[in-house]
Amino acid sequence: MKKMKRLLSLFLACVLTAALFAGCSGSNSSSSGGASKGETSSAAVNNGEPVKLTYVVPGDAPADVDRGVADVNKKLAADGVGVKIELKYFAWDVWDQKINLMLSTGDDFDMFHVMNDRVTIANYASRNALADLTDAFAQYGGNIKKNCPDLAVKSGQVGSKQYGIPAFWVESALDHQGLIRTDLLKKYGVASVPTNWDELTAAFQTVMSKWEGNQKPYLPLVGASQVGGYFFNSDSNYVLYENMIYVNQDGTIKNYFETDTFKESCKRARDWYQKGLINSDVLTVTSDQLNNQLNTGDWLVHAGTIGDITSLKTNYPGVTVNDFAWLDFDTAAPEIRPYGTRNMQAVPASSKHPEAAVKFVNWLYANQDNFNLFVYGTEGTDYKKLDGNAYEAITDEKGQPKYSFATWMVGNINFEYLNANGPKATNDHLYTTDKTAVDGTAALMTFDASSVQTQVADVNTQIAAVIAPMACGAVDYDSNIQNALQLLKTAGIDSIVAEFQKQYNASKK
Repeated sequence: MKKMKRLLSLFLACVLTAALFAGCSGSNSSSSGGASKGETSSAAVNNGEPVKLTYVVPGDAPADVDRGVADVNKKLAADGVGVKIELKYFAWDVWDQKINLMLSTGDDFDMFHVMNDRVTIANYASRNALADLTDAFAQYGGNIKKNCPDLAVKSGQVGSKQYGIPAFWVESALDHQGLIRTDLLKKYGVASVPTNWDELTAAFQTVMSKWEGNQKPYLPLVGASQVGGYFFNSDSNYVLYENMIYVNQDGTIKNYFETDTFKESCKRARDWYQKGLINSDVLTVTSDQLNNQLNTGDWLVHAGTIGDITSLKTNYPGVTVNDFAWLDFDTAAPEIRPYGTRNMQAVPASSKHPEAAVKFVNWLYANQDNFNLFVYGTEGTDYKKLDGNAYEAITDEKGQPKYSFATWMVGNINFEYLNANGPKATNDHLYTTDKTAVDGTAALMTFDASSVQTQVADVNTQIAAVIAPMACGAVDYDSNIQNALQLLKTAGIDSIVAEFQKQYNASKK
């Protein structure tokens, strides 16, 4: 059998666990937190005063954000960086609307977070919404380039210009993956971790039939956004881009929904749906319901990762970080790295000091102390350092850190600590560079969909309407695929694939 591939994007797992992920030490970083030799301080061009860097990010601010930011600014001043940071948070449900409005109206801010799997850096650049950071990167970005691989740096480029400051916070070669609860396998009499799809199906049926809780351990899925994808098929030699474009390692580019890979995904999902392993109401499951299921622990297998088991302990007090296994059904084929990073920072064209963002991130990646202060907060107040590379957040009565900043937004494998409450299977795979992985044939390409944005919107509408029900098993593939393919063609999917092929060919030159 081929490797299991992840159903949910890393983005979803990150949203669930945010700042509680971690990784490796910063032994390769430079020792100085200030400006490197030859780097002019911002103070020299701002009448001796530090430049204010307004950093706009999604989510909710931690309770002690003012105290945490004040501590960071003291260190920035002591190191002579010439930058003073200000954090501005927008809730997830208004994030896209807010950031687009700020960009279109030329609001005064200086850096914002980009999720390439949500809105690409190329999309922002095509609107002339971003500042070109190429020169600033060359002059002030030494630590960034030192601690981010070339593939990650190039993920922030469009054409020959550097628009994004990469966050190399996680190993991206993780498409073939899933977690299974070994504590539940033992509880319900399954002797060993499944080694192929048929064994997994049988194990899941056993657990489901013997389940003692009220909430059935259905496969965690938001059916309305499901496109089939990695988890349900055995194809180990492709990457799915834009949730619709199939790119094989041999360079073949196709409409994903016309492939045998998608067909296999739908067939397997349908089988699980009919066996009662997928919720019959999967098409109405919301993201909040999915998060709640993962947090309460009423699941056996998850086509993704979780970063912290604290919430699981409420219902499963005996669960430990060792009670999770990594599902890998094909150890022969190497993992494919689909991109350098999806997460990065960008600077709006309206910023008066675009170099300030590069200087700040460069300072962040200068040494472990700088990284810890901004990401984890103050040791003893916000977190405890444990043995090895582990740490533990100090939380309030709601279980939230007093101050922290999400590693998935600005982290770096060279500095991240391991979450002591994170499953070992997660920590081992997410925060260690996979030296056997290969770069995807389109990994260096950032697709600019601006010329086909109408078609992309129309195709995504049809994916939600006619693809998702097949992909999550709610309806039969054979009876519905031809109508679905026709609707996708009418919506313009062939034009999107052709544009991707055109840009892919250009990138290879």
